Amino acid sequence: MAAKLSNNDLRSLRHRYSEWFSENCQNHLSILVTGKTGVGKSRLVNALVGRQVAKEGRLRTACTDTVTAHRAVIDGIEVVVWDSPGLQDGSCNERLYLADMKQKLDRGFDVMIYCLSMTETRFQGADKNAIRTMTEYFGKDLWKKAVVALNFANRISDPDEEDELAYFMNEKYSWDKAIDEFLDDLGIDCKVREDLAVVPTGTYKKLRLPTCENWLSKLWMSCYIVMSVSSGLTLYRINKDRLKFPGSSTAPAAPGAPAAAVACSSCEDDNQLLIPECDTTQGPDDPEEIPREIPLNEEQEERFWKRIWSAFVNGCRKIKLMVSNLSHTVLRSINRGEN
Repeated sequence: MAAKLSNNDLRSLRHRYSEWFSENCQNHLSILVTGKTGVGKSRLVNALVGRQVAKEGRLRTACTDTVTAHRAVIDGIEVVVWDSPGLQDGSCNERLYLADMKQKLDRGFDVMIYCLSMTETRFQGADKNAIRTMTEYFGKDLWKKAVVALNFANRISDPDEEDELAYFMNEKYSWDKAIDEFLDDLGIDCKVREDLAVVPTGTYKKLRLPTCENWLSKLWMSCYIVMSVSSGLTLYRINKDRLKFPGSSTAPAAPGAPAAAVACSSCEDDNQLLIPECDTTQGPDDPEEIPREIPLNEEQEERFWKRIWSAFVNGCRKIKLMVSNLSHTVLRSINRGEN
């Protein structure tokens, strides 16, 4: 149950939260997506950010030892998607390719999404070589902010048509085991391997998979969790109009620059934690086929707010604000209209 707060307390907390959010939210987001050509990398990232940043289905020429950057501005935030299939495709001079990657990713990246095709019968040697090379180049900490996407998961079906769920789970287990064993061989720490999310992903029209109701929600949360706090807040901001929480028809507006305070649609009382609104302008060129919503279930919502609240409280402690007696459920009340 959320703590009972006076209106003055709420106004003060809202002000502190707005300041904290503005100070910690980045003005850029960098996503490294890698995997062989044709495994659906562009479509996956476009679904994640809600905009056609990377071109889908375009003709590709042989790699010329360069990493391709796709850029877009979403809600004032520069989003850069780095597409690097060269190491997997084996069409590049590895030394030149890595040098180009180092130069272009001089500021690092916020999350890496490594794409594999779940329809492959085994963990391919090209991917193993690429993973080994990238681990040696970026260091083992690379996997602390990585997510593995098993694309084309909607194509997995039991050839005997007996138990689709059991068959799918067995395929997923085989991939989990193969990836974990290979990373273990590379000396990746056990805790890092345990925390590494391996997420089956499908198509826009088939968001439900045998093991989850919405693969995009699971992918989004997996990326959000492994990102730094500032990166996660930025991912949240560019998706603020797409996130849907249980019991709420709309997502809360994310704080931006100081502006008028607004309440969520379920808020009818001043005794709520309100957050400032920011620009919600959408680009006119957004393709309709990209999912317009990312519905979080109750467990995902809990993780989402708990992480934001924990980061906020830690930030407040640094400036000696006495808010440690408040629960992260105060933030959740934005959507539920609780007192």
